[in-house]
Amino acid sequence: MKFLSLCLLVVFLNSCSLAPMSMNTSGRSYGAGKLQSEVGNVNSTYHLKFGLGVTENFDAGFLLEFGAISTSALFFKYSFINNPTGFSLATDLGYGSTESTRFYYLGTIASIAFTNEFELFTAARINIVNTDEADIEKDEFNGNVKILAYDVNYLQLAYGMNLWFSQNTGLTLYSMHFRGDDIETSQDSTFGASFMFKY
Repeated sequence: MKFLSLCLLVVFLNSCSLAPMSMNTSGRSYGAGKLQSEVGNVNSTYHLKFGLGVTENFDAGFLLEFGAISTSALFFKYSFINNPTGFSLATDLGYGSTESTRFYYLGTIASIAFTNEFELFTAARINIVNTDEADIEKDEFNGNVKILAYDVNYLQLAYGMNLWFSQNTGLTLYSMHFRGDDIETSQDSTFGASFMFKY
């Protein structure tokens, strides 16, 4: 257990190239004292996400991505409108850094849950990244994404659905788009999927 904790700490402190590809996919909060984790893939990048419902409307967590792009972040999400079914609206904020890279992101997630098991969502966020050649190579594709400068600001958009098979196990499917002067994609959209687990 100590070895695993040490490995995760080393990865967290040394992996940061761009803002995370995966996004929060619900305007609903996890709920006070509730835990949620995810494992998935987007843009040839695997991700692990762990979050805690700090209060009824506020979530905080940690995200780790590895593959085409390696990065890690702390994230915070506040649900302004938080309904088990119906419309929900949240904002999220993320931060990650190393010696040579720093990024922030700020976004909005709107979702509508038709039942506890089926939810549609749309999410948008602005990513602000300051990096260098030690963490990512510019002008080369990393999965579907290529950056053209080391200081890059870009918009990330996603839409999709969350499907819960049981009270504790679900799946999210989504399409993602990127827009910005210093970022290019090899395709118009990137597909992502995650398995979700509630505790």
